[in-house]
Amino acid sequence: MDAVAAFFALFFTLATFWNGMSANEYQTIGMSGNANQTLALQDAGYISWTTNNSNYDNDQDIRVFFEAPVGKRILLVFQDINIEGDENCEFDQLLVYEGRVITDHFLAFPQSYVCGTSYDDFASTNNVITIRLKSNAVNNGHFKILSTVFAPPSNGPSCTSGECMCSNGRCINETLKGDGVNNC
Repeated sequence: MDAVAAFFALFFTLATFWNGMSANEYQTIGMSGNANQTLALQDAGYISWTTNNSNYDNDQDIRVFFEAPVGKRILLVFQDINIEGDENCEFDQLLVYEGRVITDHFLAFPQSYVCGTSYDDFASTNNVITIRLKSNAVNNGHFKILSTVFAPPSNGPSCTSGECMCSNGRCINETLKGDGVNNC
């Protein structure tokens, strides 16, 4: 191992020791088997079809509600997605809604239609979101989403105790700082 590689290995080990957590220790929440359930989000974790990140099943229409503590919001970063679809998401879709959406009422518009292999980050405006997976009868896919609970930017120059401020003004749990993942 050369000196540079040794330095980075030591740095990551010390950062993990100092902060007490690494991205590998994040909890993975599987949507499969949790239809119409409300699942509490921790400071950071992953959302996938199953806890072992396997492909989702065909012919699915499942909604799961994700909830952060009151006053917090949810950031979703689509890290590894392969949702069958074209630019119009005509085949399989991963839909993200603000709040708890349980019907297909014409006023329930998703904030994000996710399909294909990449998607922009999503930041909620309240503490509850609904993620809905709709798949057709062919070509299943997979997804792995990083979720981070954050406090919205405030008018003040600092975060509350136990939090650190990101350059974008969001406040995240201080244990996430330096864990090798951009949770901001």
